[in-house]
Amino acid sequence: MRYLSVIEAAEALHLSVPTIKRYIYDGKLHSTKLPGGQHRIAESEIQRLLTDSGGGQTAEEDGSPQERIEVLERWVAELEAEVERLNAALQVVSHYCASHVGDGGPGLTAAPLRHVAVLGPGCRRCDALYELTTRVLRATGRPDVIVERVHSLEDIAAYGPVVTPALVIDNEIVLSARVPTEATLKALLARHLE
Repeated sequence: MRYLSVIEAAEALHLSVPTIKRYIYDGKLHSTKLPGGQHRIAESEIQRLLTDSGGGQTAEEDGSPQERIEVLERWVAELEAEVERLNAALQVVSHYCASHVGDGGPGLTAAPLRHVAVLGPGCRRCDALYELTTRVLRATGRPDVIVERVHSLEDIAAYGPVVTPALVIDNEIVLSARVPTEATLKALLARHLE
């Protein structure tokens, strides 16, 4: 049995690559996923789809606008998750570099880094406080502040009895049990980070 790549399947069915991927994720087209994450589609699957659709799609070659929107939303969500992962990695690298600036030679001194933690096991309000905090700090241009999201109940309990979501600045709980407005949070951060 011959297996086709996603690009070859798209050519055989006269569809776009994103449409083939959507068909795979929606279960309309069965594939085998290789260890590297690539999909391979059996030739029999291509024939089944051609037979079921009467010779391939023509009117809805790339799907309806709603289907396109759903695919784009899924891609945006994946990209946002990747950006968040990279942001966390960059914060670690930034912290490492800032703590080792003085090792590079004379005249280099590290600016003191500030630490902000958002405590919460993962509820909507906890996520909202984290997003609001990172957005406000980014908008105010504070590269000297590292924002951490603390999910673990054990780590949260280390701060003492606290109602989540909570905001901790340099190991001091400054906000608990609520998500403030953006203006209130800006004032709170300015007061505690200066």
